Amino acid sequence: MSWLQSILRMTRGPATAAALAALLTSSACVLKTSDIDDDTAADPADAGSASGDDSGDSDDPGDPDPDGGATVQPAGDATLSGSVSVPQLGFGDVVDLSATGATDWAHWGLAGDVGAYNHRGDVAQPISDVVQLGEASLLSTNCCIGDGFSWAEGTPTSAATDAIGGIYVDTASASGDGFRLVVPADRTERTLRLYTGNWCVRAKLTATLSDASAGPFVDTSFDVPGAELLTAVYEIDYAAADDGQSLTIDFTIDDNHCTEGDVGELHLFAAAR
Repeated sequence: MSWLQSILRMTRGPATAAALAALLTSSACVLKTSDIDDDTAADPADAGSASGDDSGDSDDPGDPDPDGGATVQPAGDATLSGSVSVPQLGFGDVVDLSATGATDWAHWGLAGDVGAYNHRGDVAQPISDVVQLGEASLLSTNCCIGDGFSWAEGTPTSAATDAIGGIYVDTASASGDGFRLVVPADRTERTLRLYTGNWCVRAKLTATLSDASAGPFVDTSFDVPGAELLTAVYEIDYAAADDGQSLTIDFTIDDNHCTEGDVGELHLFAAAR
């Protein structure tokens, strides 16, 4: 018998006020939510979002970038790491920047012009032109690396074949001279390749993300202790914690082994990502 039925029966007989009060204050009179038909109860169709089911969220790890098929990191994640090739003379075969830099590429010093900066022409935010660091002489080269670089879809020079030009700093300073360039960064994982050269110095490459969402990458292993020009390729893997960020590359002399006579040099030829 429900508590309500008990009350109704008591009101028909000689129940005392005290007995009625006792019944009303008993545990049987506690109203339970299960006795209420609540129209606002959760719809089972909404259970997915309530339980954290985000299978439709494009920010999940491993989701492809709709523009390029690369991995898009979840918001808040970031990565920054790198490596450098063994120093050698030249880059081997001709480097096709249009293929290697499917997202973007840049080349400096075409045909020995120290001010020549070419890059992919269909990119809204290209790899930046370099900013010189330090007070060294900025010079150009148009020799000495064997096979060079080729590209199409470039600007201001639309195409080139086996371009061997580059730029370099020539300095007697012990350290600090070099180049800076800036690359757009977002949550999509990318690899930046930097084509460099070195005459008689230990080079230092420092890569940092603008939002500091990952620690900097620093490498000082590209070391040429004698008077010869060798080349190396850096590969920097990066993704920022959020979109609209940038990756800054400082490529400088860490230790100059030749501070007299034919002094140390640091060369930059191209970048691609």
